[in-house]
Amino acid sequence: MAPARHYSELIVWQLAEEIRIEVFKLTPKPGFATDFKAKDQAEDSINSTCRNIAEGFGCETHAEFARFLEISRRSLNELHDVLHGALLKKYVSASELAPIRQLSRRIYPAFGRFIAYLKRTPDYRPQRGRPPRKAEGRTTKGQDSTSKRGGNRTDERKGNRTDPREPDRTDRQPDRTDLRRKDRTDHR
Repeated sequence: MAPARHYSELIVWQLAEEIRIEVFKLTPKPGFATDFKAKDQAEDSINSTCRNIAEGFGCETHAEFARFLEISRRSLNELHDVLHGALLKKYVSASELAPIRQLSRRIYPAFGRFIAYLKRTPDYRPQRGRPPRKAEGRTTKGQDSTSKRGGNRTDERKGNRTDPREPDRTDRQPDRTDLRRKDRTDHR
């Protein structure tokens, strides 16, 4: 299976999106619509679930992505608690919550498997926009740097490595505060 190129290709995000659609069907109902706090909590928690999956997808490392998925799973737990409160207040019926429960039975294991996968696999960082380097002439651990070239690579690279087009760097010039210190008469 090819890796996902967009967060919407992830199964956990697709399941969370289906749950979000179901929640948005419930929140306009008469009981929910008047209880602004419960409605906002339900909508915010499912939106947070989807947003954290999307945000985590853009992370640099697998560990960081896994952390966002864990946060997303916690937001889903919050949603279930809000929906349980809505059931107790009789804003919704158990049959209306059934589709969300069915989707939840699928998303929680998907979260667990995906987080476990991310934690056990090394990070993948493709070289975007660059052709792969040729292995010949490069040194690896245990190889002498003089092999295949007849000389030390660092000796070949000595010389002026600065760009002549680069303007003079300001950090090599004295700072204005240094000049002011010279002119002081109180000798601090």
